[in-house]
Amino acid sequence: MAYTPAPEGYGTDPNLLNPVTPWHRTMTPHQLQLTAALSDLILPGTADAPAPSAIGIPDFVDEWVSAPYRDQRSDRKVILAGLAWLDDESNTRWQCGFLETDNQNRRQLLDVMAPKNGDAALTIENIFFRRLRFVVVGAYYTTPEGFKDIGYIGNVAMVSYPPPTKEEISSLDEALRKLGLATSSTV
Repeated sequence: MAYTPAPEGYGTDPNLLNPVTPWHRTMTPHQLQLTAALSDLILPGTADAPAPSAIGIPDFVDEWVSAPYRDQRSDRKVILAGLAWLDDESNTRWQCGFLETDNQNRRQLLDVMAPKNGDAALTIENIFFRRLRFVVVGAYYTTPEGFKDIGYIGNVAMVSYPPPTKEEISSLDEALRKLGLATSSTV
């Protein structure tokens, strides 16, 4: 059997103990600002949860679209084209870029991008919005701030499990009754 050398790759995955991204970032400062503005419209900050731009989500999006992996290369095309469309559309409608227009106009463009139920075919803007929203929301809810917002405490050791609530016992009894099995209250 003949020896076939392994194809040359693009490097290794990042070392998570020493987080240095081995690839160059793709987004320009303007694209990062557009991403920050859109991220904050998608997930507005509240008194209890900071806005995505406050916790570095645009930087994550930049790292995501800069990665050399197949899915991220695909996302790079969609997201960068969508950011260009956003500025162009804002200039067409209001003679100023997305960052220079007010929040009412920004929300109008967000409404244009968001797919509506029953849309037969998705536009480029719809695909951009869906993909950016996926990346922004996924990144946000894997941060400590996102965990706190949804009440996720992680893998925390417990001394014991809490007893089931009355509602849980009632639900279990009903499910067992439907199966023709003895209920927990009769055991």
